[in-house]
Amino acid sequence: MTASQAAHPLSHRTAAIRRVLWVVLALNLAVAVAKLAIGYSVDSLGMVADGFHSVMDGSSNVIGLVGMYLASRPPDLDHPYGHHKYESFSALAIALLLGLTALEVVRAGITRLGSAEHAKPTALAFAVMVATMVVNAVVTHYESRQGRFHKSEVLVADAGHTRSDIFVSLSVLVGLGAAWMQVYWLDALVAFAIAVLIVRIAWQILVRGTSTLMDTTMLKPEEIAAVVDAVPGVRSSSHIRSRGEPPNLFIDLEIQLDPETPLREAHRIAHEVREACLRAFEATDTVVHMEPDEGPRV
Repeated sequence: MTASQAAHPLSHRTAAIRRVLWVVLALNLAVAVAKLAIGYSVDSLGMVADGFHSVMDGSSNVIGLVGMYLASRPPDLDHPYGHHKYESFSALAIALLLGLTALEVVRAGITRLGSAEHAKPTALAFAVMVATMVVNAVVTHYESRQGRFHKSEVLVADAGHTRSDIFVSLSVLVGLGAAWMQVYWLDALVAFAIAVLIVRIAWQILVRGTSTLMDTTMLKPEEIAAVVDAVPGVRSSSHIRSRGEPPNLFIDLEIQLDPETPLREAHRIAHEVREACLRAFEATDTVVHMEPDEGPRV
């Protein structure tokens, strides 16, 4: 382990997340090129729009890369808890992109209802859309799994953005089928339904991101108390607070000890409480305040 890695224990996680984002960015750009090339060749406005949406997927990857770069900076005097919330800000930016995507899908659906021009579906166009949907499905599964493994808001959010591309591609595929069957209204109807699904994904990302930024309690105090009270020497615990989520979880609490406990022993017990919380909840840090046990608390 290098000196820099020892100084920044999250550097391995950050590097792993950035590698995932680079891989997904390359795949998104490849998918975008395929959709744009075939979309222009068959005169499919929906397919061309979907190609630009894949480019937007790439922009969310770039947002994630920038956010992780900023989040990986070590704590300093102005930010003693670190810069990890930049990851949450990146997730919110991706949620905003999803909202814009939903609006674009609705606009495209309205445009298709009133347009006299329709796509000229070909076997190649169908094949490209199906192939890109398969690629996006694999990417979404891969990124979601990596997001859960690394407990990364930005990867989970970016996977949601990629998942929206599958829905948009499905809309285009239905549009090509509708053009082939000359049932043009079906294209717009599916587009509106898909816009609702995209808004739902954006809302889920928004709720999770704002919970982190607002320091919403992530662990029940009873869960923490069960771990703390099991440490030998601890009579009880109180004023338990937590914020963030692993690997950026912080816990504050008070423990009540026998008033006759020597200072050295009290310090040892507090250290064991801290280590127990770090192990049990993958906490970044736990602050333990010691108090003499003065009987039942009202």
